[in-house]
Amino acid sequence: MSLELQPATEADARRSAEIEGVAYASNSFSEILFPGPPPPDAFDGRAKGLVAELHNDATVRWSKVVDTDLPEGEQMIAFSKWHIHAEPPKPTPLREFGPGSNAEACELVFGGTMKQRARLWGDRPHVYMALLHTDPKQQGRGAGRMLVRQVIDEARRLGLVAYLQSSPAGHEMYKRCGFHDIECLSTDLSKWGAMETHCIWAMMCDPSNT
Repeated sequence: MSLELQPATEADARRSAEIEGVAYASNSFSEILFPGPPPPDAFDGRAKGLVAELHNDATVRWSKVVDTDLPEGEQMIAFSKWHIHAEPPKPTPLREFGPGSNAEACELVFGGTMKQRARLWGDRPHVYMALLHTDPKQQGRGAGRMLVRQVIDEARRLGLVAYLQSSPAGHEMYKRCGFHDIECLSTDLSKWGAMETHCIWAMMCDPSNT
C-alpha cells in the first residue's frame, strides 16, 4: 500500500479532529488537560475552529497523507497544519478549549508554548509546523516524516528556517528529519496529580545545513 502526500481541504477538517483525538487519547497528560466529559459535538467544534483559522489566516497551510487502499472516510491517515511567516508573525490568540477542558492547566501548557515561541523566535520570518498527528493504527509507515519533509522543503525553497514544538512522542522523529533542540519547556502539573513533568521541546531546522 503506497502513501500519497496531498493538500488537505475543509472537507478533511472533521477527520483531522478525529485523528487528533485518538492520537492524544493515550497521553497521560490528556486526562489532566481535558478531564471531560467532552461535549457530544467536540470533534465538530474542533473542525469548525480549524476551518475558521484557514479562512482568516493567510499564513495557514494544510496537508495530509492518504492511503487510497483504505475505506472511504479512513483514507486520510495523517494531517499537518503549518504556517509560512515570510513577514513577522502576528500574535496568535490562545485557542479556546471549551467544555471538558481544565482551563488553568491548558493555560500553563499551551499558553506557555506560545510565550516560549514568542520569546525564542520574536518577529523573525520562519516556517512553523503547528500541528502534526497520525492515526495510531497507521503509525510507523512514514506518514509523519512525509509531512515534516514537506515543511523542510518549503522552508528551503523560501530561504527560511523551520520551527516546531514537539511532545516526547514525536521528538526522535523530528531529530531524524533534521530538527535539533533549542530548549525544553517543562511544566509542573503535579497539582492535578501528574507523576512526571510535562515537557515540550522547541526545535528548529535550517534546511541550508541539511
